[in-house]
Amino acid sequence: MSDVTDDTAKARISPGLELGRRIRLLREMAGLNQQQLANKVGISRSAVAFWETGRSGHVGKHLGALAEALGVDAEVLLTGMAYKEIQETLTPDESMFLSLYRQLTPLIKLQAQKWIERRVRQAEDEVET
Repeated sequence: MSDVTDDTAKARISPGLELGRRIRLLREMAGLNQQQLANKVGISRSAVAFWETGRSGHVGKHLGALAEALGVDAEVLLTGMAYKEIQETLTPDESMFLSLYRQLTPLIKLQAQKWIERRVRQAEDEVET
């Protein structure tokens, strides 16, 4: 593998880590410490710390309560942004995939992101061997 590819792989951030960063940022913006957020969601402080470090654990089960405690929509929590129409050129299969993805609930979107991340890692491992 080339150095450029190595740098790209190191720079890639997993969906779990991205979600963890958003949770921490939104928690801090709300003026909450981990314990206060945990109390609002009805979980342990260590669960919040677990999520914030990218190990999403059972975050999906608490997504609604977490979004409410942070004062954002679940979609914003998962994606980091609200919907905005943009012009994009997609292949037919990308367009179909995006259309199907947009029909999913936030919890299923998170599960789909994790599944895709695992498949990409498996493909990368196969190429390396």
